[in-house]
Amino acid sequence: MSSSHKNKRMKKSSLDRITLQPQDLILCQILLDLRSSIISADIISDLPDPILCHILSFLSTKQAATTSILSKRWKSVWLSVLSLDFDDQAFKVYDSFRRFVYTTMFTLRDKNVSIHSFNFKSGRSSQFTQKQYHRIFKMVMQYGLKNLNFNMSNKLGTTKLPPRIFGFKMLQVLKLTNIQMGDFDKVDFPHLKTLHLNIVWFKNHEYIVKFLFGCPILENFKSCLYFNNHSRHHVLKDSGILPNLVEVRISGVNTPMVLVCKAKILHMEYV
Repeated sequence: MSSSHKNKRMKKSSLDRITLQPQDLILCQILLDLRSSIISADIISDLPDPILCHILSFLSTKQAATTSILSKRWKSVWLSVLSLDFDDQAFKVYDSFRRFVYTTMFTLRDKNVSIHSFNFKSGRSSQFTQKQYHRIFKMVMQYGLKNLNFNMSNKLGTTKLPPRIFGFKMLQVLKLTNIQMGDFDKVDFPHLKTLHLNIVWFKNHEYIVKFLFGCPILENFKSCLYFNNHSRHHVLKDSGILPNLVEVRISGVNTPMVLVCKAKILHMEYV
């Protein structure tokens, strides 16, 4: 059997293992009803691929995958969407979620298509290792990633930030939730405009300062920070390192105010 034939069989069998949840079936039925109502012209299927991909980008990756059953025209469109959105809440069994992530990213997806947005949300049953995270983020980094949301909010305990993320120099939006920051020497996000750090643990005060120093054009900043070590820190002077700040939302008392106090809009909430 030829290798190309084997790959086709592997892709088909992998797609067959996707388990549809009630909400996915409802979505498919809506699309089928809409398509049936205009079947004479089949307007949706006649749209060019970029428009169909843009439409599917508003869905989670699992929901986008379910559209492949609509017709031959839709069979592979979801594999060219510029965004990936994985959420383990859509799967009853975590191993099915992990298999879907790997199959979509490393087997099915069109390797010539960029990935501009990557959302990854996992909960208390997360079974990914740092090595697996490293492979996932290494892959998305190669495809021009601009928007990253790494959300571990439903997991008991924090997840260590994969060091690979520090290499995403093209990022414009970075959102981290329930994350433990490790040691790092330097942060360099020259294009980052939006940074949300929600329940993020830093080693100490100096590390959050170092992190913000690496985001020179930051405009939108939200934070709820914690420190592993509450040792005394040196007093910062107004260095003007974040001159473009427009809106800042702060929860708690651990964000260095001298770095964000000149934002045009400043919201503070003590918890």
